[in-house]
Amino acid sequence: MDNLLDIKNLKTEFMTYAGKVSALNNIDISIKYGEAVGIVGESGSGKSVTMLSIMKLLSENGKVVDGRIFFNGRYIENLSEKEMQSIRGNEIGMIFQDPMTSLNPVFTVGYQLVEAIRKHKKLPRKSAWEKAAELLKLVGIPDPERRIRQYPHEFSGGMRQRVMIAMALSCEPRLLIADEPTTALDVTVQAQIMELMKDLKDKVNTSIILITHDLGLVADICERVFVMYGGMIVENAGTNQIFEEPLHPYTKGLLKSIPRANLGKERLKPIEGQPPDMIDLPAGCPFLARCPHAMEICYLRKPPYIEISDGHGAACWLLYIKNGGV
Repeated sequence: MDNLLDIKNLKTEFMTYAGKVSALNNIDISIKYGEAVGIVGESGSGKSVTMLSIMKLLSENGKVVDGRIFFNGRYIENLSEKEMQSIRGNEIGMIFQDPMTSLNPVFTVGYQLVEAIRKHKKLPRKSAWEKAAELLKLVGIPDPERRIRQYPHEFSGGMRQRVMIAMALSCEPRLLIADEPTTALDVTVQAQIMELMKDLKDKVNTSIILITHDLGLVADICERVFVMYGGMIVENAGTNQIFEEPLHPYTKGLLKSIPRANLGKERLKPIEGQPPDMIDLPAGCPFLARCPHAMEICYLRKPPYIEISDGHGAACWLLYIKNGGV
């Protein structure tokens, strides 16, 4: 089997006081063994909900209503909570957005690492503490034997994020999900964290899903990119293809809004308008209100996904018509 993760036709909804939120609409994602992929899009596009659906960590008002999720050859949607607990942290590690709220402030960093290790690896406590110290050293925390007995508030934001990476890697997972791993970190620490993730991917052969709105981070580490908008995958391509030959108007808009050193006097071109209301999504393309190429059919029906070249496709009516669709 070539793919570690296969998501087919995934649809996730949330019930709120205001109405039903269609957070994900027919998502298809595949990730190969040892591959790093990026999932990009602005806030509310469905990036984090996709990963929470995989991990079965949706809030009580959220539910996967359709689709199939295969991980390492297993269909995981029908697994019990106990069976999922054996996968979370063990086979799938996740780095959440805010390391301060992800770490328990009343326990030492070492205690939390050791508990994660012992839960899945069944090591004696002494061996687990030794492994925890090795992990802190691996993620670049100096003097790990001393730092391991300190509390989260004694670590900087970058160091806390390294601790979260160590915790996610403590059981050598097959898949590492990093949800905005460099949020609120300065650019120097961002670069260090991304370099660390690249090194770990090479050393452990772990597949990585990087969830971000920062295309610069994607270019640095990922081999493929999925672009999300309005709960849909609107484009999927190799990283170089996304930057050199973007197909979807939204992807093109994202790239034009990135600050560049060679911009000169040229002004950035932001994407005009607002993201769609996920409670009242349009019948057609979710991007139509902001798209400079919107046509009548865009208002009536959701665009089909069309593959233009091997591994590069997009969901866009204009693209479909240009390539012989009717």
